[in-house]
Amino acid sequence: MTDHSGLLASWPGVEDARLDVAGRQARVLRADGDGDDPQLLVHGLGGSAPTWIEVIAPLAQRGPVVAVDLPGFGRTPALDGDQLTVRGYRDFVLRTADALGWDRFTLHGNSMGGLIATHLAAKHPERVSGLVLVSPAIPPRRPVGLLVPARSTIDGIVPIALSSMTAGALGLLGMASPSLTRRRNRELLGLIYSDPDGVDRRVLDLLAADFAAGVLDAETRRHALLSATRSIAGLWTDPRATWRAIDRITAPTLLLGGTRDALVPAKVLRAVLARRRDWEGHVVDERRHALMLEDPELYLDLFTSWRLGAERAA
Repeated sequence: MTDHSGLLASWPGVEDARLDVAGRQARVLRADGDGDDPQLLVHGLGGSAPTWIEVIAPLAQRGPVVAVDLPGFGRTPALDGDQLTVRGYRDFVLRTADALGWDRFTLHGNSMGGLIATHLAAKHPERVSGLVLVSPAIPPRRPVGLLVPARSTIDGIVPIALSSMTAGALGLLGMASPSLTRRRNRELLGLIYSDPDGVDRRVLDLLAADFAAGVLDAETRRHALLSATRSIAGLWTDPRATWRAIDRITAPTLLLGGTRDALVPAKVLRAVLARRRDWEGHVVDERRHALMLEDPELYLDLFTSWRLGAERAA
């Protein structure tokens, strides 16, 4: 599939394509590279491959890079019988690597994608040569953590929830105002960007294009969102499986997050780093939930430094 709108012109070297993954046409953004370190990028809940757009081409200096839309998100259809769960997506990501012919690869995951990547690296250590977790949706070690959310979570989620519910109710009545929509969108952007007003419009247009009419029907998106949310909630209710997965990971791992992340509290990331002292971690001051979008230059600097260090150690 080509990018008919020309929105990718701002990111030379990145191609919008289709990949046959176990009989389905999955949407990928890809960039060719001359190195021998292929990299597979997995988005978060409700997102799509363009959440990685700012880092795809630079990462390709090390080898080919592919960001994939998970089934039911972006432009990848969900088929009958699909398990739209963390486990189902874990298996889909591995099949994507198979379709690419990659025996070993570096795996990047953001938010839900980070949770998926954690379980994949634990189950298939022979396939993952390096792991980059960006604000991964790791549950607190004890479910009681769900009852005591971080203040940043409260500050970030409450206004969004109220605004979204209000907009939804008015929208059903055909009464939603442009100003309300703008406020809700700004609050949503505030989950990712410290300065929502300074966001590159080209990035927003690219992300928004995946929600255009005719890409995926609303019911497919809704089903994928609800199914994936239930799956994440199950892992958060009983966090033992995820923390056992953390213990089993053998790949060199880089963990990134932000002190102002309203979705994945910094204290959870610090608990992971305290448990896995062999991992490199950076919980960056004043950064939020998707460092590769908010500050791609910092993301690339931290990744490059970590990868070179891991290679020297090896």
